[in-house]
Amino acid sequence: PNQWYRITSGLERLPTECVGYMSCGVLYPGWMNGEHPAAAERVVDREVCFVQAPSESCCAATKTIKVVNCVRDDEQFYLYRLYKTAANQAYCIDESSSAVCDIGDNDIQHLNDERHGTGHYRDSTFRADYQIYPIPGWFQVTVHQRTLIHYPPIQYFCGGVQAGWVEAPQPGPNDGVVSSRSCYRTSTANEDCGNPMPLKMKNCDGTMRYLYAPHAATTRNMCVEENICEAANHEVFTDQDWRLAFTKTVGTDYETDYRRMDTSPYRGWFRFEGIGNDRITEVQQEYMSCGTQYPGWLSGGHPSADEGVVKRLLYLTTSATAYTGRNSEIFVKNCGDFMLYNINFNFYTGNWGICVDTDVCDADVTELEESHRLQNTWGVIAANDDASLTRGWYRFTNGFEKMPESCPIADSCGSKKPGYLSQPHPAIGEGIVERKVCFGDADQCCVASRDILVKNCGTHFVYRLYPTTTYEKYCVEEAADGMCNDESYAVIEDDRRGENNPYNSADKFDDSTLASGWYRFTSFTGRIPEYSSSSQMCGAYYPGYLENKHPARTEGVQNNRVCFSTSLVNEGQSCRAAQVKNCGSYYVYQLTRSSSWHYGLCVAQDQCTDATELDDRWRLIVNPKVSGQTTAADNTLKKGWYRFPIGHGTMPDYEGDTNYGGATNPSYMLGDLPSVDDGEVKRTARFAGTTSNTREIRVKNCGEHYIYWLQPTASAAYVYSIDTDVCLHAFKLAEEWRNQFYISEGEDDRHTDYNRGKDWYQFPTGFKMMAEAPPLEQYSCGTLHPAYLNQGHPTVEDGVVPREVCYKEDEIDNIYQACFAIENIRVKNCGEFYAYQLNPVVQEGAYCVYNRQTSCEPKVVHAKYGELAVVNCTLNSEKDFDSSEVSWTKLNSMTLPDASLSNIEISENKLLLRINDIADDNAGVYALYIPSTSTHELVEVVLYNAVEASHKYYVVEEGEDVQIDVTFNIQPPPTSDQITWKKLPNKHLNSAKYSLNDDKSSLTISGVTASEAGTYRCQVQFEVDGVSYMKHSDVIVQLAEEE
Repeated sequence: PNQWYRITSGLERLPTECVGYMSCGVLYPGWMNGEHPAAAERVVDREVCFVQAPSESCCAATKTIKVVNCVRDDEQFYLYRLYKTAANQAYCIDESSSAVCDIGDNDIQHLNDERHGTGHYRDSTFRADYQIYPIPGWFQVTVHQRTLIHYPPIQYFCGGVQAGWVEAPQPGPNDGVVSSRSCYRTSTANEDCGNPMPLKMKNCDGTMRYLYAPHAATTRNMCVEENICEAANHEVFTDQDWRLAFTKTVGTDYETDYRRMDTSPYRGWFRFEGIGNDRITEVQQEYMSCGTQYPGWLSGGHPSADEGVVKRLLYLTTSATAYTGRNSEIFVKNCGDFMLYNINFNFYTGNWGICVDTDVCDADVTELEESHRLQNTWGVIAANDDASLTRGWYRFTNGFEKMPESCPIADSCGSKKPGYLSQPHPAIGEGIVERKVCFGDADQCCVASRDILVKNCGTHFVYRLYPTTTYEKYCVEEAADGMCNDESYAVIEDDRRGENNPYNSADKFDDSTLASGWYRFTSFTGRIPEYSSSSQMCGAYYPGYLENKHPARTEGVQNNRVCFSTSLVNEGQSCRAAQVKNCGSYYVYQLTRSSSWHYGLCVAQDQCTDATELDDRWRLIVNPKVSGQTTAADNTLKKGWYRFPIGHGTMPDYEGDTNYGGATNPSYMLGDLPSVDDGEVKRTARFAGTTSNTREIRVKNCGEHYIYWLQPTASAAYVYSIDTDVCLHAFKLAEEWRNQFYISEGEDDRHTDYNRGKDWYQFPTGFKMMAEAPPLEQYSCGTLHPAYLNQGHPTVEDGVVPREVCYKEDEIDNIYQACFAIENIRVKNCGEFYAYQLNPVVQEGAYCVYNRQTSCEPKVVHAKYGELAVVNCTLNSEKDFDSSEVSWTKLNSMTLPDASLSNIEISENKLLLRINDIADDNAGVYALYIPSTSTHELVEVVLYNAVEASHKYYVVEEGEDVQIDVTFNIQPPPTSDQITWKKLPNKHLNSAKYSLNDDKSSLTISGVTASEAGTYRCQVQFEVDGVSYMKHSDVIVQLAEEE
């Protein structure tokens, strides 16, 4: 009833801190939320909170009570006016935490069943905790480590299914009574606190006591810490060498682990001792191995020492093809020095056993030593695959005792699809690793693959191999130079195979009679060419060549192919596999029999001496196409090596004009000419006027000349042209009216170049160069539209360069367009003059030439390198003349004075120029300009050629002597050691045919033949004012043509 109460047990008061759910012997315990009153406070109201769930608030329900602090006869106590509660609610009495430790052993419950241990698997006969402790009360643990665990255990352990743990950490002796929760595993993957229940604990000087309200469900038990690594807590299996992995089972007297632990539940913790590596193997085991019929192996790997107990799977190999035919969960614990396992030995009734790991290098693996497996063995045998190979561990005992790591050629190793390791072998210490074996055919190196296992045993490798499919076979690597021994190859010495030899049906060879094997060619260069020929060459109807480059000395045996040409232009026909080995001074080839006599292999020749000469003069790039010239047809040219013995001896490296070089579309080469050290290089030949019909060619520098591997062109319109010097072929335009100061006197005196064809031209009058600025007067240069160069002229070293020509259009009142039409031309500095490739585009236009109308003397200043040149100008009238008006410019270059031409001095009256130590930068046209009188005066400063040949062109009869004389226009004159002579491109003149005078200004060639015909260069190196120059002059010597 609602009345006043005095508490006379415990601490004789209500607790003032939250109590745990289901404490105080009731489901919903109550505690006072607030402090007790002092004696002077009389009666006070307080609130009692009721805890109604383990995870809810400490104050799920409340009730107001009254409290008073009483003192009577020096005794202090509390009185409480309490009120009736709801169902399952009750008021708690506070007590001292030390009271828990004072409970006697006879009055406390004991958890003493070893099945609560963390190492004990589920026991279906084990009762749940709520059945053992139906009424919550304090207890202590008396088995194993004598404490409950504080971390999520493994499900199915601790005797039940949903193993339980304490959520809060274990308290210390001074922590008092600590409230926490009991948690349960609800699945193997979920470690959250499942189905929590209230729990209190007290550390009594190291002895833990617990107040526990079990969950009312079966298979839930709290876990007790158990050290399963202690010897007393597990079983040791010894003297069972039959378990060793990789060991074949002999006979049918199988060992078995069925019910190895022979009492229910047929399981417990165990380990291996003195058996191999004392741990279960992680490598798949073969059927009928490890002393049993169905060997077991661990999947998932062993844990580290920090991981605790982990769950893994034990797989059984139940047939020759089923590695995972059966399985069972197995629990593993790393104890540091050994591994512990827990498995149900009753999971399968068959003849199964657990395999213990050992070194496969020590196992009795199957040895493979068939010679046909060797990589360099050619030909398919009857047993051309490993389909019948039993899955298992093998060792190769011939060759290099290991599989090759590069693609073997098809039809080697006794199979159509030889197998090799596509990844490197493992190093020592890497253990057993997975690698991929590729099987290749004639087209691909990896048409199929299979994963295998490999281990490096130090002295050899072992492989876990599988049966293959049809035509697949495992290869063995062997020495890469065994085929270089004389007895390992056959010699073929046959000059008919030379690549330049045409096919002769009356004297042919037959490669269809060659047996498959290794061969060496000893004629000519001794190697198969790396490029195709046209049909009916090399003495064969369909000549054969090597598809890829030959290997280097260090590359070992190379997989390659030989292919054939079956027409003038095609290639890559009837290709078949071949192997090539570089034996140092020669090559050997592993070849197969040709399908018919039509197919024959070529031998490369030394083309620097044997190349076919193309000496047609119509091929010269400056020669126009001649209508009806049927010989200019390279579409019928046989593929092969050629030499150009005329002109510069090279193909042009610039695009020429169409309808030149003997045909509509003459060729030019993309890329630079190679050096001698470059050997054969690939280049592309294009043809003028198009970019579509290109041809791949090859070029080689033979020292004194170049050779080209050419193939037929697309049609007769495309030909291979020869470069030459345009300076030798430029037509002269010598009309006086071209002078830029010439003014037409009427319509009859106006000229045009419009009807001139596109060609190379030169101007022999005036400055021998086209004007570089528009003429001032209307009708200048004897035409309506004078044309001039809109850019500067090139130097000798610049070669042929593109430029623009502008056409001037005069209008009324002297208003004009300086450049109303543009013509694209090319220009070359020929030393003494310029050559222009012109193509007139304006009907009433003509080209202007620089000329002189000046009062400066001399009009043209000639000087040698290093001399003093003087330009002296006078005025017709000096009236109102102011020298400050005078300006000098070097046309298209700069205004004087200029720091870059510091050797030029201008007099005080500005009418005298002194050019000291004259050199290249000083040559050109200088303009004097006086604004007040609009006076323009031009003076040309001309440098003599540093090396001046008396003649540029010599035509001699064969056998005659010729003397080439040069003059050196240099001050001071050069010494003989500054002068060199050579025959282009780079032949030094050191034979008895050549003789030089003492100062090297004269070269005599005795008895000129075709070998001496060509271009000769005299070159001098000298300095002017500290700047080094290299100058030369080229002279052409040509044999007179026969009548």
